[in-house]
Amino acid sequence: MKYLYKFLLIIHFCLLPAIIFAKCPNVEQLMDKFKQALGREIEILDIKDISFNDICEIHTKINDRPNIFYTNSQIQYFIFGQLISSDNGQNLTRKALEEYSTFTQDELKELKELVPFSVGKSKKEVYFITDPQCPYCKKGEKILKEIAEAGFIKVNFILYPLAFHKNAKEQCISIICDKKGLAGLESEYKSENQCPNGKKMIENTINLMKKKYISGTPAYVFDDGQVHTGLLKENPLRMRLGLPLIKEDSEEEDQSNTNNDKNKKENNKENDKDARQTKEDHKH
Repeated sequence: MKYLYKFLLIIHFCLLPAIIFAKCPNVEQLMDKFKQALGREIEILDIKDISFNDICEIHTKINDRPNIFYTNSQIQYFIFGQLISSDNGQNLTRKALEEYSTFTQDELKELKELVPFSVGKSKKEVYFITDPQCPYCKKGEKILKEIAEAGFIKVNFILYPLAFHKNAKEQCISIICDKKGLAGLESEYKSENQCPNGKKMIENTINLMKKKYISGTPAYVFDDGQVHTGLLKENPLRMRLGLPLIKEDSEEEDQSNTNNDKNKKENNKENDKDARQTKEDHKH
């Protein structure tokens, strides 16, 4: 029995490299299998062997939006979803998509031409892609404004109206045309002024975001061209920018005076508001 165990152990370790480093299928094989299984054609942008238990990462475009799914070397399954590291909780799928959207130096120059206004004075810059009707964007704007006003960074704002936000495009154009800056963005300013320069800037912004597969807001573009999609809370943002961390406020205010009927009523109102906001945020 002892020798049988050793024999099986040797077989296991001999086969393991072959399993881990199995070759990923090619584009033609994937497209044929995908159509056979799901009855539709698909555009394959890239195939990456992530060297993890025979998993291949497939970059694709579905309904004109970037996506990633996973399969193995034999194309025995298709997995659509988020791959999360059990070591640190990092969303590996999001990270892969963000790396795929990295801006080149030439694209960063192009992006700089699309900045209608900036806040702060610093050599350390970040681009913040926002929509005037995006609730999470407003949280991000507040954090960035405070850090910029403290002199740590310069924030370059990029106005990117999402198609499903009614009149967001007109809002962005009028903010540019009437030179309303951050105050106009914060107040969701809108006027009838739809000047040609404003229209051109917004159209160019939309085209560049589509080219880089950025389909939602908020998003951050750092000076090395790396992209982060979704809201960054203050300390994660500071870590990414190489700034000192702050002591985060606890949620003790929300939990205090729970025996007070008036406070309970106010908390319930806030919870209802947050629930409605969360529902809206799922659209981004």
